[in-house]
Amino acid sequence: AALGVPTVATVQNMSYFDCEGGSRHYPFGKGILDEAEADSTSSLRSVGINPSSIVQLPISSLTNDANDAGEPLCVQRPAKGHEELDSFWGLAKIVSQELLLSQYGKSSMGQTSKGSDGAFSDAVVTFEGSAGQHFDVASLYMSVDSDSDSFAVRLFCDAGAWQGKIDGEVLRSTDPKTGERLPDNDKSMDVVHPEVACGSSNGFGDGMVQHHEAGKKKARLFPASVEKKGIYGYAVEWADGATIIYSMLSIAKAAGGKQVDEDKWSVEEAP
Repeated sequence: AALGVPTVATVQNMSYFDCEGGSRHYPFGKGILDEAEADSTSSLRSVGINPSSIVQLPISSLTNDANDAGEPLCVQRPAKGHEELDSFWGLAKIVSQELLLSQYGKSSMGQTSKGSDGAFSDAVVTFEGSAGQHFDVASLYMSVDSDSDSFAVRLFCDAGAWQGKIDGEVLRSTDPKTGERLPDNDKSMDVVHPEVACGSSNGFGDGMVQHHEAGKKKARLFPASVEKKGIYGYAVEWADGATIIYSMLSIAKAAGGKQVDEDKWSVEEAP
């Protein structure tokens, strides 16, 4: 959810098997299903997982044999494979439903916001001076302005749009996943030059050599280029050769956005 990428369904592969005695066993534990059964659905929804969209696929010799034969089980449709086929059918139904809803900026979890290309996410931000408007980070558009060493950022919602700029050094010092400011001692902004040796020689090559500790200076970041990576974010290729993929949420936070907890209608302050 924090990455701005919606979860269509959650699949627990090799989840269980039924023994000859008729009992069902979970060799790896029930995992996320335990949370759903414990009625802690709010914790699942907080990370973008719909409890009703969890699908369990059994440990199955029929599925294994179909894979080895190179013919999908859903094509073979063996008489004894009704349980496996029901699981795949349930997964297909969930995915098709979510993909249909996504075309209209919605999901089974109730999202109604959508991006400029019709996509939606679980991450919403607001900006100072935006009259309380909420922007889904999936709507974010970013372009580079190498002349001013910055990036232009735009976000859209049904009520309007917001536009701002991010200084290049600010984005470079931003965690590309979370949008938090990296520690001051992070070295990603520094270029360390090789140790430089200098000295005097007496002509016989035995002159004393003095080593001076190399200085550090800010990396040259521009000109830079950007490439959109679907609903996830943007890849920035910096002038120093580094290529970093920033999530939509991290870009929005670097631009001054504050993430909104829509369940509580509160605003999470950016660092």
